[in-house]
Amino acid sequence: MREFYNYLKILKSNQKSSGVIATVIEVIGSSYRHEGAKMLFLQDGSQHGLISGGCLEEDLKIQAEEVKTHQISKTITYDLQSEDDMGWGQGAGCNGRITVLLEPFQWQSIFLEIMSELENGHDVISIRGMTGEFAAVRLFITMEGNWVDSSNLVDLSSMEKYIREFKLNNQSVAIRYVDEYQSSFIMELFEAKEKLFIFGAGPDVEPIVRRAAEFDFLPVVIDPRESRCNAVNFPDAAWLVNEHPERFLDDNQVEVNSYVLIMTHSFTRDQQLVTYFSENKPKYLGVLGPKRRTERLLFPKKVPEWFHSPIGVDIDAEGAEEISVSILAELIQVRNRQRALNKKRKRVKSEAV
Repeated sequence: MREFYNYLKILKSNQKSSGVIATVIEVIGSSYRHEGAKMLFLQDGSQHGLISGGCLEEDLKIQAEEVKTHQISKTITYDLQSEDDMGWGQGAGCNGRITVLLEPFQWQSIFLEIMSELENGHDVISIRGMTGEFAAVRLFITMEGNWVDSSNLVDLSSMEKYIREFKLNNQSVAIRYVDEYQSSFIMELFEAKEKLFIFGAGPDVEPIVRRAAEFDFLPVVIDPRESRCNAVNFPDAAWLVNEHPERFLDDNQVEVNSYVLIMTHSFTRDQQLVTYFSENKPKYLGVLGPKRRTERLLFPKKVPEWFHSPIGVDIDAEGAEEISVSILAELIQVRNRQRALNKKRKRVKSEAV
């Protein structure tokens, strides 16, 4: 989950503070949020994030106080399926059963390395012990296969087969019982924020950058005009690049897992960009303007089916603010596609049992 990085930033700013982190580790039926969703309870009484729409948070706060006092992790299951007043949450009737893991959470020096990996766009897998002496185990492995170990209580090689299985199944959270240690371990994917390359720095780009940053993208704005491409107009941009698009693409690599928006409002520049990205496919490519214009940009080639043109979810948007909402909705939809596939796979599997 990307929110883990945000919680690390909060903890880093006050390293003497401690708290409890809550993680949804299993969902049966429907729920407000999915497996891997997190919430942070700090020592000063502040709370960050939500796990439900308000049904669980008050009880979780009480449970978190107990975990903070005893410094022992615990799991708790909430059954929200009952519709009568005897059920949890005065008959919430949400049709789901949710299991939450609560763990003591305080700053550790190894988090600096994890933050660096996430800031550089690298996902990280976390492995944590859940019981007994192994509750102190906190391991991380980067996508490059580098281990970070804070405990030295387990043989790292003993976890490799579980890592392979976790990756193969495209899971976000999984619990594995390891015979060698006679203990359960939770494995979790901490996702890096995705880069969003925006070519063009017109006024219509401003609300997109603001909302993209709010929804955990890293906006990179590329435009040669310093009068437009600056921190005054784009205070939420991760990077501002005052270069022509062709020069930027000559000197920089746009990773295949990146998101790209073409919004220069220049036919010639857009033509260069769509030609380049038609041969160097990113995770997402959106082209501003009607489909007919994109066809002209690529003529005589056909527009690939994976192009998003016109850009954004069709909500009959009008004006820069509404259009930015439709674009962010489409970006989030693409980002969550694997999660949607996992939910469908899980539902099919449960129905087959």
